[in-house]
Amino acid sequence: MAKLYSFHLDEEKGTFFVKVGGIFKEEDAKIYLSEFQTIVNTINPLRYKLIIDGRDQEAVASHVVDDIEFVLKLYSMANFKKIIIINPSSLASRMQVENCVKKIHFPGIFVDTLEEALQHIK
Repeated sequence: MAKLYSFHLDEEKGTFFVKVGGIFKEEDAKIYLSEFQTIVNTINPLRYKLIIDGRDQEAVASHVVDDIEFVLKLYSMANFKKIIIINPSSLASRMQVENCVKKIHFPGIFVDTLEEALQHIK
């Protein structure tokens, strides 16, 4: 089974790039959160811009939506210099993320393409 996410830390450019895709199940979300937190614990997030590429993310089961809200809060609490999320291509997934963002105070920027995200980190 292919991994549903990948992480890339570019210390020279000061970016932490995360790519997520597919359908996350509850167990996938727990492992993702653990690995994400492990990396965040090894850096000073105030020196990094976080880019989340969610273009390939698919809608999740309703009981996993709480995990989306939790991970958005986690991104916020990590205190990155800037948070940029590339919107999911799937309309259903995009709506799930938008609904979660409405419930919390989220400081991130939402864009539709990688090119837009890269413009925001200059």
